Amino acid sequence: MFKSCVGEWGVDCYIAAMERITLPDLLTNPDFYLFGTENDVAIFLAMNRQSYERSIFFDGRIAPVSEQAIPVALQPLLAALPATPASPPHIGWIFHMAHTGSTLLARALDLPGRNLVIREPVLLRSLGIEAGPLHQSGKGTAHWSQKLQLALHMLDRRYAPDQPVLVKANVPVNRIIPDLLERSPYQKAVFLHFGLEDYLAAILRGPNHRKWVEHIYTELQLADAPDAQTVMNIGEKAAALWLYQIDIYARMLAQNKDLRSLDANILFDDPLESVRAAAAYFGCPMDTEEAGNIVAGPLFSTYSKNPGAAFDNAARKKRLALAQTEISEQLMAARHWVERNPAAKALPVRLGQALCGENGSLL
Repeated sequence: MFKSCVGEWGVDCYIAAMERITLPDLLTNPDFYLFGTENDVAIFLAMNRQSYERSIFFDGRIAPVSEQAIPVALQPLLAALPATPASPPHIGWIFHMAHTGSTLLARALDLPGRNLVIREPVLLRSLGIEAGPLHQSGKGTAHWSQKLQLALHMLDRRYAPDQPVLVKANVPVNRIIPDLLERSPYQKAVFLHFGLEDYLAAILRGPNHRKWVEHIYTELQLADAPDAQTVMNIGEKAAALWLYQIDIYARMLAQNKDLRSLDANILFDDPLESVRAAAAYFGCPMDTEEAGNIVAGPLFSTYSKNPGAAFDNAARKKRLALAQTEISEQLMAARHWVERNPAAKALPVRLGQALCGENGSLL
């Protein structure tokens, strides 16, 4: 994906200008972004504050300063991590179940000079996949735990000590939410979610979305879960994906009063209050005028993942209503599957500790 900047992969390597990069540089400077790991190698990319802002996603769509990758031996990097961090990770999290406006919210909260926002880092996604379907908090292998510690350390680097770091995760990361929060005394996380039917309409509305459901269901190995059936149709798989995630959210919220939930419909219908509440919660407050300018600007009138495409809440609602009609059979199969599942009976009517407004019913 990216070009190597040196012939040999080692702890010390040189960028084009032949300026030496040291381990302290890599461990403290956010201009060296840890993109991911491959076997025994950590892959860094050169960034600056502007490239962080223009990178809508931090996967293959990242927009670094240079395409020259900086490969570094992984084991010495892990060994250089402090056994007891001087400052535990201080990251604010946006957890979500896909197609709930998380990219929109994360971009609205991106305030250069006041915070640093990282959207869907591929390394965390990989750790979520590696954790396995029956992962329990703190039960990963020693090497996996080391890599998680490294990921958190690297994500927590900032351009100024008083500027919060906000990380928008993605679906596989939901599996390791307890691990992420266990490792930090800073308990700030928003769980962005839909109730069952709105979620199903969002992720089953077209062939590509249904392919995504099949892919993520397989990738998360949900067929290995104790409540999985031998044969499941696409509606049931989507329902299983929803229940898997919403169960994690409900349990985490029940355990920690400092966490917050946000119904995606509230974000879409009242973006001004949602953005202001989220900014204040994460420690980068904005006044009504600033939030109003963001909400009235191009971000909320274009598709958050593709700024070149026009899209707004009215278009979203129209698409949602059409999808609910088109997938009525899948909706019925999904609801019946959820109603038969014991985990669903333990769910609250709605998620508590709402960031703003009142969350809608889950079922």
